[in-house]
Amino acid sequence: MTTELSIIIPTYNEKDNIPILLHRIEALGMNDEIIVVDDNSNDGTAEVVQRLSSKYNNIHLIERPSKMGISSAVKDALGIASGKYALVMDGDLQHPPELIPKLLREIRKGKDIVVASRYMKGGKSEFGLHRKIVSKVATFFAHMSLQETEKISDPLSGFFIFRRNLIKPEDIQSQSYKVLLEVVVASHSMNISEISYRFNKRKYGKSKLGGKEFIRFIALVLKLSRYSTLKFLAVGLTGSIIQLGILDILYGNLHLVEYLALPIAIESSIISNFICNNFWTYKKRLSSGSAMKKFFHYNISSMLAFIINFSVATILTLTILSSNYLIADMAAIIASFGVNFMGSNTFVWHL
Repeated sequence: MTTELSIIIPTYNEKDNIPILLHRIEALGMNDEIIVVDDNSNDGTAEVVQRLSSKYNNIHLIERPSKMGISSAVKDALGIASGKYALVMDGDLQHPPELIPKLLREIRKGKDIVVASRYMKGGKSEFGLHRKIVSKVATFFAHMSLQETEKISDPLSGFFIFRRNLIKPEDIQSQSYKVLLEVVVASHSMNISEISYRFNKRKYGKSKLGGKEFIRFIALVLKLSRYSTLKFLAVGLTGSIIQLGILDILYGNLHLVEYLALPIAIESSIISNFICNNFWTYKKRLSSGSAMKKFFHYNISSMLAFIINFSVATILTLTILSSNYLIADMAAIIASFGVNFMGSNTFVWHL
């Protein structure tokens, strides 16, 4: 009988958790294979899996020489997987295996990817306040940078199922913990759904997440987005130089009154920014409408940024920075950057 489901479990020092997890999966009685990818655990995790594989003939173990990350573990597992669907989950019991049948039922409806979400209605996370803040910030960054994740409430989930033929193993290229991002971007699929679940506290062992993994995450998102955030920043810097230069000419040299000089300078930077973003930053992004329609929308989305920029610059010039209008304007540009970035991603270059 053809295997329907390949369950992929990356592990590193999960000796106490992995036998409980495997027994709970086996108790579900599904047509599956379980592929455990162990990154040279020093606590005997691989030995525990080996013993269980002699009891359950559907368990396969891949032993790797060093700690190489979850994404590469999934890549290696896909190389030997035989199931129609592949499911990824952690080996630390934070992902309840009893949710697997529900994920399987959902993807059988014709979906490409089904994500177990902590953040949709009915979901819950047992994170502490610090982890919740970090997770929310990371999720926001993913949504702003990767158009493919906009409809996914939990794009950083490590618990998901997808059609195995949706991607090739070599489509996964990082060592990040956030392999779902790579699967979603490589698949080019919008046929994605979510189900809610409760993300449990770790029972045994310690979390492997840290500052190094967060840096890897940032690097992964930048790479998957073709560095659009950095490009947007570079374009904004160029536009700022244009704005400051025109302001200096009109206000500093030609002595045009500031309430006329500043709007002209700001609109000049808006035109420059739009051209560069449309034909460089977001060149590969799916969006609707002609260039003129996008330019109109870009001006609308820049209105709030314009108001912030104008107000901050004027207030600072009239108060503490009356002697240096260029520094005042630069402070205003920084204040309006975030608003402009969000508007560009969610309103202008958007389906």
